[in-house]
Amino acid sequence: MVNTHEIAEMTTLAARLRSKRRQLGWTQERLAEAAGTTQAVIQKIENGKSLRPRRIDHIASALACSPAWLMFGTTESDGLERDAQEVGKAWAQLPEPYRSLWKERILSAAVNHEAA
Repeated sequence: MVNTHEIAEMTTLAARLRSKRRQLGWTQERLAEAAGTTQAVIQKIENGKSLRPRRIDHIASALACSPAWLMFGTTESDGLERDAQEVGKAWAQLPEPYRSLWKERILSAAVNHEAA
């Protein structure tokens, strides 16, 4: 029988992160090390005090899950084509100012395409 409290709890970033970490049998310290952050950051996320962690992509990678699932509980395929997923992953690796530059170009191209 599934515990309704467990189901409700999986609706938060904190619960998904904690669940994935425990599935791996990792401590907060081990996850922090794998993600290139600190145990305090992991603890804040698991306590619900950090809702938009800056290193979410690194944390998700360490947990072998998608940042979208970790943040929102959605799978990578929810609403995104494979090409869009690949572009999103590559974009996440770009430093500024490249992110802003490419974002503007993509949005501009989309607007121009719709107007055509």
